[in-house]
Amino acid sequence: MSRKNPFDAIDIAALSGAQSTKPGYGMTGAAKTVVRSIEEMAENTKKLMDGEIIIDLDPTLLDDSSVSDRLSTEDDEFEELKKAIRDHGQSTPILVRPNPNDGQRYMVVFGHRRARVAKDLGITVKAVVKRLDDIASAVAQGQENSARSNLSFIERAFFAQNLLSRGMTKDVVKSSIGIDDAMLSKMLSVIETVPAEMLTMLGASKKIGRDKWLNLRQMILNPSHLSAAQEYISSANFVQMAEDNRFDALSDYLRRYKVKSAAKTPKKTQSSKSWTSPDSSVNFVMNSRSKKVAMEFTNSEARPFGNWLSDHLDRLYDEYRRSKPQHNGD
Repeated sequence: MSRKNPFDAIDIAALSGAQSTKPGYGMTGAAKTVVRSIEEMAENTKKLMDGEIIIDLDPTLLDDSSVSDRLSTEDDEFEELKKAIRDHGQSTPILVRPNPNDGQRYMVVFGHRRARVAKDLGITVKAVVKRLDDIASAVAQGQENSARSNLSFIERAFFAQNLLSRGMTKDVVKSSIGIDDAMLSKMLSVIETVPAEMLTMLGASKKIGRDKWLNLRQMILNPSHLSAAQEYISSANFVQMAEDNRFDALSDYLRRYKVKSAAKTPKKTQSSKSWTSPDSSVNFVMNSRSKKVAMEFTNSEARPFGNWLSDHLDRLYDEYRRSKPQHNGD
């Protein structure tokens, strides 16, 4: 729902009593002053909603963006920002849009922390107001964060997931964050594998990049490693640890756990067999243990040959059963 210009419905000609289609033409005195004032107010309202002027807003009239992009709120950067604004004022305005659900309020597109600082300090916040729909708002929010480069890998992944959960397309997500398909896939693989409570405990992890998160994801795909990680992050020592140190502490713990688990697990004997078709179009490898056999076909005819085998398994298994020695009970 977009806000209407409050001056659109005013009939300037009617106010002036003039018949001309050119507002203000032939008017003098008070009538002309009123019309000019209304025209200026209308023009200022248009500029306001087009984002051409900066205004001071009461931060209590602001609502957070519908899409969250942060995992940590109270940090050293926030305190530094608060001190800078307290000492020198707000140098950069925030971007807000009219709240589609409440005509008297606004939604923050970007600048959430500057808005929170203003509220904490009891001062107004400098803002640019712009009419934006959900998609344009998400793109602006993501691009501002990318430009400032102050969101960590996991926060960007968190933002991407939140956009998708609100019905945004992957193209919108990629445009808003400035990433390609491969990076989006990696972000989502992490955010969908790491449990929510673990993400909360690890927080923004500002110094932790993509590769370390992908390594963590790979480790906790093992159910026993996931269970060990969940137990560790709930320990008193971990909870009391500074947020910036938690990720590396968890990774180190899981590496030690993996080494201990491998030392305790007896190695299972395994045998291998291989075969290649006479025309070399199919290669076959079989690795077997006591109650487990893994077979792999490769090369150009691997898929059709595998499909053929699966379609004839009943007959082949029957031949296998008939090939076994018969016992008559003697």
